[in-house]
Amino acid sequence: MLRKWMGMVLPAFLIFFVNATAVFATEETKRVWQDESIYYLIVDRFYNGDLSNDFTVNTKDKLSYHGGDFQGVRQKLDYIQTMGFTTIRLGVIFDQRAYSRSGADTKDFYHPEEHYGTLNEFKQLVKEAHKREIKVMIDFPLTISPKHPWVKDPEKQNRFIIEDGNESNQENNQSVTSPKLNMNDPETAQYVSKVAKWWLQETKIDGYFFSQVDQIPEAFWSGLIKKIKSENKDLYIVGELSEKASVNLRDYKNIGFTSLLVPSTTLKLRESFKTPNHSLTKLVQDVGKIESSYLIKSTDGPSFSRFTNDIVAANQFPGDRWEPSLTYLFTTPGVPMIDYGSEIAITGDDPMMDFRADPDLIEFIEKLGRARNQYLSLTRGDFTLLYENEGMAVYTRSYKNETAFIALNNTSEKQEILIPTDKLGSKKQLIGLVNNDLIKEQNGNYPLSINGEESEIYIVRDDHGLNMLNVIVIIAIPIVFLILYFYIWKRGKNNG
Repeated sequence: MLRKWMGMVLPAFLIFFVNATAVFATEETKRVWQDESIYYLIVDRFYNGDLSNDFTVNTKDKLSYHGGDFQGVRQKLDYIQTMGFTTIRLGVIFDQRAYSRSGADTKDFYHPEEHYGTLNEFKQLVKEAHKREIKVMIDFPLTISPKHPWVKDPEKQNRFIIEDGNESNQENNQSVTSPKLNMNDPETAQYVSKVAKWWLQETKIDGYFFSQVDQIPEAFWSGLIKKIKSENKDLYIVGELSEKASVNLRDYKNIGFTSLLVPSTTLKLRESFKTPNHSLTKLVQDVGKIESSYLIKSTDGPSFSRFTNDIVAANQFPGDRWEPSLTYLFTTPGVPMIDYGSEIAITGDDPMMDFRADPDLIEFIEKLGRARNQYLSLTRGDFTLLYENEGMAVYTRSYKNETAFIALNNTSEKQEILIPTDKLGSKKQLIGLVNNDLIKEQNGNYPLSINGEESEIYIVRDDHGLNMLNVIVIIAIPIVFLILYFYIWKRGKNNG
C-alpha cells in the first residue's frame, strides 16, 4: 500500500514543482501562421502501416509505389509531434494513374490514391493529428494525367492546356507531357473550387499547398481563396513560386495567400550552409522586411536535389552542416519547412524513410522545436542583427517583454566574441536552451564562446543572483517527501 501511494503522489508532486520553475512563453494565445513549423512528407515514402494496400509496390524502382500509406503516417504522428512540428504537409494524395510525387498523373480529384488508403482512413489521420494539435495541409496539383477522361472528351478541350514546360510524367521511363488545368476557363475554375471545398468539408484539413502559383492568373487565386476561406477563415493557403518567377510578394499576400515558398531564397540557404565559412550577410540583409515573416524557409524543393546530397558531394559531414542551417530556419523570421528524412540526413532521391537512424540530429531538432513552440519571440519577434563576420552571426528576436538571443557559428573554427551591454542591457543572464549554457555580464560585456558549426539559443533574463524559487523548491521537495512518508506510514500503522 505504501509503495502504491508513493508511486502516485510523489511523481505528481515533482511534476507540479518542475512545471512551477519552468520558463514558459510570455502569454498563451491563439496560434498564428508565424508560430507554425512544417514537416513535409510524401505519403508513399514515409511508413508502411497497412500491407493490404500494397497492390503494385516495388521498393527498388524509384518510379513505383513503395508502400507508405495513411495508416503509416497515423502511426508516426507521435514521432512528428515529439520533434515539435505543428503542421504536416502531405504530398499529393489524389488518385493517380501511376506514382507521381507532383501529381502530374492525377486522374480523380475526389478520391484518395488507393495505395494510400481509403477516405475514412484519411479522415482518421486528420482527426488523430488534430488531437495532437497538429494541422494537416495537402498538396493540390493543377495538372492532370495525360490519360484523364477530359483529354479525349471533345467538349472538355477548353479545360486544359498542353504546352512546353508542363510537368512531365516519368512512368516506365517515358516522358509524357501532363496537361495543365486552364484556369482562364470558368468551368475549370469552378470545378477546382468545388473540389477544394469538398475536401475541406469532408476531411476538415487545415490548408492547401499549390505549386508554380505565378503561372496561374491572379484573378483565379483571388476567387478561389475567397470561396474556400468561406468554409474556414483560418485556412492556410500556401503557394510555391516557379524557379524564375519575378513577382511582387505583397501582391500575393493581398490576394489572400497565407505564405509563399520562394526558390531563390532556398538557393541562398543551400549556398550558405552547404559548406562552412560562408558569410550569412546575403541571408540576413532582407530579414528585416515585412515579407520575411510571411514566407516559408526550406533548404529543399522540387528544383533541387536533397540538401544532404549536396552536403555529401561537398565532402562534408551532414550532421555538422544541418545543425547551423536548422538553427537559422527555426530562429529567423518566417516558417521553417523540413522535408521528411532531413532529421536523419537521408540521401538519395525520395527514398523510403528509415526510422532506425542515429538519433543525434533528431534530438537537436527536438530542442529547436521545443524552443520555438515555447517562446513567442522566436516566432513573432522583431529581428535585430548584432554581429556578423564571415559566417559567425549573432542576432536577437524580441517580442513584448521577451528577448531571444541567438549565436550561430557557420565557420569551422571556435569563435569567441564580446557583446557589449549596450546591445542587451546590463545585469542580464543568457540562459541556453540547446547546450544549457549560462552567460552573465563580465566587465561590461557578455562573452560568447561557440564551437565551430554549432549554435546556441539563449533567453535573456534579468540577473537577480540566486533564483529564490529554485532554492525554495530544492528545500521543499525533501521536506514534503518526509511529511508524505510519515503520514502514509502512520496511516498504515493505524490500519494495522
